[in-house]
Amino acid sequence: MEYKIYQPHEKLKAWIRYFWSYDSMALEKKVLHIRSFADQYPRLIFQDINTFSPIKDANGNIMPLCYLSGLDTKPSDAFWDTQFSHFGVSFYPHALHALFGIDASEMTNRMVDINLLDKTEIPFLLLDAQDHHNRVQILSTYFYERLYHGKIDQTINDLFHSNKSWLWNMEKKQQQLAGHYGLSERQLQRRFKINTGVSMTKFGRLIRFENALKVLPTAVYGDLTALTYDLQYADQSHFNTDFKEFSGLSPYQFIRKESLGTESSSFIYLSE
Repeated sequence: MEYKIYQPHEKLKAWIRYFWSYDSMALEKKVLHIRSFADQYPRLIFQDINTFSPIKDANGNIMPLCYLSGLDTKPSDAFWDTQFSHFGVSFYPHALHALFGIDASEMTNRMVDINLLDKTEIPFLLLDAQDHHNRVQILSTYFYERLYHGKIDQTINDLFHSNKSWLWNMEKKQQQLAGHYGLSERQLQRRFKINTGVSMTKFGRLIRFENALKVLPTAVYGDLTALTYDLQYADQSHFNTDFKEFSGLSPYQFIRKESLGTESSSFIYLSE
């Protein structure tokens, strides 16, 4: 499996974390199980169905040629073969509102064909592209044009890029944040949810969960109690509850599972 990251143009860096490609030409064709955990970063996924089998959801439904996944607050499952070529975009949490002018809560925990949000030829342009670098160029032009006509909330953009330190304990600092931006607490909460799709409190929990994902792969079971407090959970019970809600696994189960690969908060396993 070959995973590559491509940096966005300077004019897109406030909205796009990176472009990525994931390719595999395994000799033996098997089925992979992809478990996607809760994830603060929306994404676009394009699949090359001219050459390879399509991605299927947990119910066996074929996913669209090019689709958008909003911010996720619960785990989901998908399946594809060990021979594949996928290309994607990892967005910042507030990007879908800016790019598509929608209330981002309409996309939370949903995977939607891009054509339902914009009648565009982008899926077919990506399918006909020469290579992944060409796909970066195609999507960069598309997103730049979308931003030009989009709905950019400068306050929320500033929060994600200039005041990142506030995000860790966001649920405890909402009043301070609102005062910092000259807004009422209710105004800030409303604008945050429109831009990201979730409340500030839920977003704070997601950040703690994702920080747990970063440290757990190198942890052993005896470390979990200490990690609980390092990650600013009140106690291990709260840690276990949040982790189970956002991943479908206990922290111990996650430590024991060996993935074949990962992209953001998605982990790839050989299907049992």
